[in-house]
Amino acid sequence: MDAPLRIERDEGGLRLQGRVGFADAAAATPRWRELVGEGARVEVDASGLRQCDSATLAVLLAWAAHASTVGVRLRYGNLPQPLRALARACGTEALLLG
Repeated sequence: MDAPLRIERDEGGLRLQGRVGFADAAAATPRWRELVGEGARVEVDASGLRQCDSATLAVLLAWAAHASTVGVRLRYGNLPQPLRALARACGTEALLLG
């Protein structure tokens, strides 16, 4: 089983590690504040996400929406292929990739 979500900062930006699934979504949703730093645009490396499903997509979209309310645009890079395919099927890929 994969580890719960971790948000890591390094010199390259932010990295998501672990899982955000149905069981984790409620706890993960308010964590968007951890992603909002200084500046109008934040790049988030999502390559470390595991067990991606529609709950993962919902959380990432909610984070982007919440961030935009404070004037910050989140852009997710390196989305796992299953998550990217789900976003494309739902018509939300452009919202994630900014």
